[in-house]
Amino acid sequence: MKLHHKGYMLVLLERKQLEWDDVLISEAMQEYQLSGRYWLNHFRIILDELASAGLINREDHRLDNLCDRLVFQYALSAFGRQRMKDTGLL
Repeated sequence: MKLHHKGYMLVLLERKQLEWDDVLISEAMQEYQLSGRYWLNHFRIILDELASAGLINREDHRLDNLCDRLVFQYALSAFGRQRMKDTGLL
């Protein structure tokens, strides 16, 4: 059985240490065999929710001229790592 999407994003970030949102989303969509704008936005919202909860941090940002939008670089926070341990994700 696969992890829920938020849990997967946390595990992925813990493994990668630091990564851009477009890479994280692409890997998650491949893992769950999803495609389309709905799922792309679904995973963007997950990253926003995890950042708002303090589980991950936005470390950097840049303008992607091809997509004409900001992309963010994320890292797992110490609080996020502790919560992962508390809930058995680590």
